[in-house]
Amino acid sequence: MAQSDVTGKTAGQLAVGLANGQFTSVELVSECIAAIENCPDQSVFISVAADRALEEARQSDLRRQSGATHSRWDGIPFAWKDAFDMRGLPTTAGSEVYRNAEAATSDAVVLENCRKLGAVALGKTNLSEFCYSGLGLNPHFGTPENPHGDGVARVPGGSSSGSAIAVARGLAPVAIGTDTAGSVRVPASFCGVTGFKSSQNRYSKAGVFQLSSSLDSLGCFGRSVSDLVQVDAMMRGLSEPRLEAMTLDEMSFIIPTSIVFDDIDADIADAFDQAISTLQNAGATIARETFPIFEQVTRLFSKHGTVTVAEAFTLHEELLSSRDAARMDQRVRTRMLTANNFSTSDYIRLQWERDRLQHKTAENLQSRFLLFPTAAMTAPELEALEASDELFVATNLKALRNTMLGNYLGTPGVNLPIGKDRNGLPIGALVSAPFGEDDRVLAAALTIQGVLADQAER
Repeated sequence: MAQSDVTGKTAGQLAVGLANGQFTSVELVSECIAAIENCPDQSVFISVAADRALEEARQSDLRRQSGATHSRWDGIPFAWKDAFDMRGLPTTAGSEVYRNAEAATSDAVVLENCRKLGAVALGKTNLSEFCYSGLGLNPHFGTPENPHGDGVARVPGGSSSGSAIAVARGLAPVAIGTDTAGSVRVPASFCGVTGFKSSQNRYSKAGVFQLSSSLDSLGCFGRSVSDLVQVDAMMRGLSEPRLEAMTLDEMSFIIPTSIVFDDIDADIADAFDQAISTLQNAGATIARETFPIFEQVTRLFSKHGTVTVAEAFTLHEELLSSRDAARMDQRVRTRMLTANNFSTSDYIRLQWERDRLQHKTAENLQSRFLLFPTAAMTAPELEALEASDELFVATNLKALRNTMLGNYLGTPGVNLPIGKDRNGLPIGALVSAPFGEDDRVLAAALTIQGVLADQAER
């Protein structure tokens, strides 16, 4: 099996190849392991579970030979962000503090769900320490570089940096991540792949490292929305998705006119406008209008801070006051310590308002979807961000500005590639729906991607 057989193919296409006997799971997994080992960027994966992956692939091939596969994706390799427990490996959460932690004795529930359906666990991908950055820098395990662009080293987006790049580089056909403020959607946008962020209650989070218990959500990366749909089903223990197909003329979209377009790169605005024209010409109903809820959320953050800061500090308070705090990424430590100025009333007010605004979002949207650029920028240069704390903070806030609204409001969303800027850097659009409407947003994204396929390749 030639190496080019994996690169550029969707997991769905690879599943067809397995079913047709074009190659075995062992051959497919071996190719992925070789690609990881030979990748010029050795910071994409923190650990590779080669022995486990090959054994799971062998078992998959035996099932296929006997006609007893566990799902149509039996034998497909999955990469997992190193925030998920994987039996036999430590869960580092991208931190030097946990580099040599005791190995997990069991898999995270979602990993186990996928394993039972035949998914092969390739290994664990890099991330921002403790899942706490939208840019993907990691001083402990290295920062994986964005594979796109003009030859200048650029950030991958974070925090699920390695998962996005594993798919973008063809090291794994699909990968799993987490998203607390944009940690799936931002790296998906920066790296030019599809990425799904779920509602917070979509999956079990048992065995997943926590940053913010209220805002953490799980998600996945793929080369197509159809791949995301299948992974989503398997993470819930379903062998097949149960989506109702949607046609474009059934869909209605709101493009918010404030907040999400502030200080946006011109190339992103142009690519987004082209995508909107294409969708309208294909039958979609699209309206540009104010969405005051976004402005209300922004004012709340400005006045009270964020739920993430309060919960991250509380979850890691013991570490932050220990000697091991000196071994942390000091940018992460500093952000967590800003919770010292956070009051109980701030936290309660944010939670009260969050519940109210989630319901208000559903009332305002009804059957409509939100649609706007995933990020206001394409992937920035790495060197300058490593050198300047001030630039890092400002850039991180801008990278997460559009997506963090969705975590607070609970909206599931899908990043869709819609082209590249003048430097060859990917641009993404985000389609979102009210809390709990994950199936609807996946169905909508599936249709939208088909309409925008030509533009996404340009």
